[in-house]
Amino acid sequence: MTSSDSDPLEQIRAQAVAWLARLRGPTSAADQAAFEDWYCADPRHADIYDALLDNWEAMGRMPPASDRDNGRSRGSATRSALIGLLAASLIAVIGAGFWLDKADLQKNGGSQTAALLHPEQRRETAPGEIETIRLPDGSRVTLDTASRIDLAYSGTERRIRLISGRARFAVAHGDPRPFIVTAGAQDVVAHGTLFDIFLQDEKAAIALVEGRIEVRRTDHDGTSRFLAPGEVMRVSRSGPLPKPTLEQSLIQDWPSGMQRFTDAPLESVAAACNRYATHERIIVTGALGSKRFSGTLNVRDTRAAAQLLASAMGAKIEVAADGAMRLTER
Repeated sequence: MTSSDSDPLEQIRAQAVAWLARLRGPTSAADQAAFEDWYCADPRHADIYDALLDNWEAMGRMPPASDRDNGRSRGSATRSALIGLLAASLIAVIGAGFWLDKADLQKNGGSQTAALLHPEQRRETAPGEIETIRLPDGSRVTLDTASRIDLAYSGTERRIRLISGRARFAVAHGDPRPFIVTAGAQDVVAHGTLFDIFLQDEKAAIALVEGRIEVRRTDHDGTSRFLAPGEVMRVSRSGPLPKPTLEQSLIQDWPSGMQRFTDAPLESVAAACNRYATHERIIVTGALGSKRFSGTLNVRDTRAAAQLLASAMGAKIEVAADGAMRLTER
C-alpha cells in the first residue's frame, strides 16, 4: 500500500484510503488477510479507516461542489488532503469499471449490474448473495442475503412486498403512481427517496437515507408517521407506531458487504456475519459473547471476519468438522 510522506497520521489516512478503494473491488484471500493485519496493527488504523468509511458515505450525499463552496470557508489542510486522496482512489476504482456516481454508490454498493424485474415477479437471494435489481419504472432495489420480494406493479401504483430479509429501495422520480412497500403490518410510502427495510421475526426496522417516507399500518387505522433522513423506526406487528429515532450511524453502506459495528456485543457481531454464511459459521463461546467490538468487517467473508475478530479480541479459533469456527478465550 502507498503512504504519504507527511506525518504518521497522514500516512495512515493515505493507507486507509487505498484500502477502501481496494476492498470495493475484487479481492483475494491474501488481500483480506493483509487488510486484517493492517487494521488490527494499530488502534489508529481502525479509527481512521472507520472515519473514512463514514466520510465516503457522507460524500455520496453531499450537494455539488459549487453549492458546497458558496458561503463557507474551505476546510483544514488535513481534510483537503484526505479528500484529495479519496478522489485519487475514486479515479482508480473508476478505471476498474465500478459505479461511483452518487446514486449507484448508495443504491448498489458497487455490487453488480442490475437485472430487470418484470411487473409481476418474485425475486429472492441465496445466503451470502447481495443483488441489485432494476424495476420497470427505473427504480432499483438491492436485496441483502436470504431476502425475498414480490413485485406487483399496476396502472395505479408501484407496490412491492418484502417477504423476508433486508432491502434498499432507490425510488425513481417522475412516475405519478405511488411507490409502496409492504413489510409486515405496515406500508412504507416513498416520496422520491432512498430507504432500507429489514424484516425479521415479524419486526421491521425502517431507515431513511435521503428524501421522505411515510409509514402507516396496513389495517388503514389512519395512523402514520413520517421519517426524516437519518431516522430509524423499529416496528412490531401490533401496537401503535413508535416515534422514529435519529440513528445516522446505523445507516450503513451494507450493499458493499462491509458493515460497521460500534461497541457491539461479539455475539451480535457473529450473528450479523452468520446471516451470510453457508457453512462456515462463527460461534462465540462463554463470556466472550458479551465482550464489545468496534470496527468494520466484510461480513460476506465469514472466515476472514472470524480471523479479524479473534485477533482483535485476543481469542483463538477452533474449526469444527462441519466448517464452523468456534471463538474461545485464550
